[in-house]
Amino acid sequence: MNCPRCSAAVAFMKKRCDNCGQDLRSYRRTVSMSNSYYNMALSQAKVRDLSGAIHSLKQSLQFNKLNTSARNLLGLIYYEEGEIVAALSEWVLSKHFQEKDNDADDYIREVQSNPSQLDMYNQTIKKYNAALSSARHGDEDMAIIQLKKVVNLNPKFIRANQLLALLYMKTGRRDNRARAYRLMRSVIKVDVTNTTTLRYLKELSDMRSKSDPTVKAVKEEQDNARKASTLPDVEMDAYKTITPYKEERPSVLPLVNVMIGIIIGLAVMYFLIIPHMRANLASNANENFKQYSENQAASDSDVSTLKNQNQSLQKEVKELEDKIKDLQGGDPSQVSTIQDVYDTLLDAYSDYQNGEKLEAAEKLVKINVDRLTSDTSKKFFETIQKETYPDATQKYFENGRDAYNGEGEYSGHRDYDTAIELLNKSLSFDKDNTDAIYFLGRCYQQTSDAEKAKTYYNQIIEDYPDSARVAEANRRLRELGQ
Repeated sequence: MNCPRCSAAVAFMKKRCDNCGQDLRSYRRTVSMSNSYYNMALSQAKVRDLSGAIHSLKQSLQFNKLNTSARNLLGLIYYEEGEIVAALSEWVLSKHFQEKDNDADDYIREVQSNPSQLDMYNQTIKKYNAALSSARHGDEDMAIIQLKKVVNLNPKFIRANQLLALLYMKTGRRDNRARAYRLMRSVIKVDVTNTTTLRYLKELSDMRSKSDPTVKAVKEEQDNARKASTLPDVEMDAYKTITPYKEERPSVLPLVNVMIGIIIGLAVMYFLIIPHMRANLASNANENFKQYSENQAASDSDVSTLKNQNQSLQKEVKELEDKIKDLQGGDPSQVSTIQDVYDTLLDAYSDYQNGEKLEAAEKLVKINVDRLTSDTSKKFFETIQKETYPDATQKYFENGRDAYNGEGEYSGHRDYDTAIELLNKSLSFDKDNTDAIYFLGRCYQQTSDAEKAKTYYNQIIEDYPDSARVAEANRRLRELGQ
């Protein structure tokens, strides 16, 4: 056990720290409670009481947030339930609290070592969110189509299975109720105490009879659909070959030859599938519609649905191409990987907690907020941003003004180039800082760059007509002959 004040190693039964004299009795009870909840969660997880295990682990972390064993186990349970974003969040936090000898390193490396599987998880989350939005807006048929994709890609994604079952039950048709029952029977094996799953099973208790002809008919229908489908019904891992497109661009295809053989195969398969789909759409729309109906298990007979699916596919391909461009180009000053984004966010939070707001803002501005995949992390980002950016923009503005006036640390020497750099840095934290915009105009006026000076003065007058700098900007423009 480590002392909470000085981090010195002390025996667990010690009442006081030999190094700093800290009373350890309350801390020891807290650690013991955290470990007890962790052991309880471990026992629950072994019998697949995942809901109970999650509750116990959260209790454990409330007593001791530094319990990395509990945090790692919580991440593994989230991963088992198909919640990949929540799992990665827990492992990144665990690594932050314990940098060395942490199993979280292996878990994160295992996920990141398989880009196609990581992309598959990313796609399931997007499709689930799209299905949820469709369901909320009354487009239940489209929601079912999207959810069937999600369930096929990740059968253990409990929330997706539950939402699909709910939509099936809402139709009121007995064959759909049988489908919902089969889904719930499948996911109850993942988490045997999930209350939502158990409630749905109770609602579907009339489907329990194996002799029910409707249940048999649905099973035969699903078996026939799997036989006729262009994509065979295999284990989830076999679908890794379908989504490798994210790794390479067509223009750099020769470089793929130096990569691992499996990556080459994945990329080639993806490039073959897309042209095949487009050729089928152009040559035989009815046949393509039949394939989509069988693969998606959708009973929609409107040809416009097929066109919408094609447009959605093209949009996904365009998004993947944009992601590849971002990965191969992009702004080198920003962090991009999930691990780097969360590490930088945690470092910024640490600086903020220590009162180092300027350092926190410097780290925060490097983060591409679009890389934050959860609402919690985005709110976390916005909270720190609101607390640090005003101080940062004001600090850089004052330094830039001193460099312009030859005051402060620039006393006796006007450094307009440094002033321009500092004032632009101020605007990176607040683009509406009219004081910084005005002094940028003054810097360019002093360096005889009249056109740039006019640009900044006009920006104040046109975009910020209520600013106190408007009168000064008009006066400077008259000096420049405008």
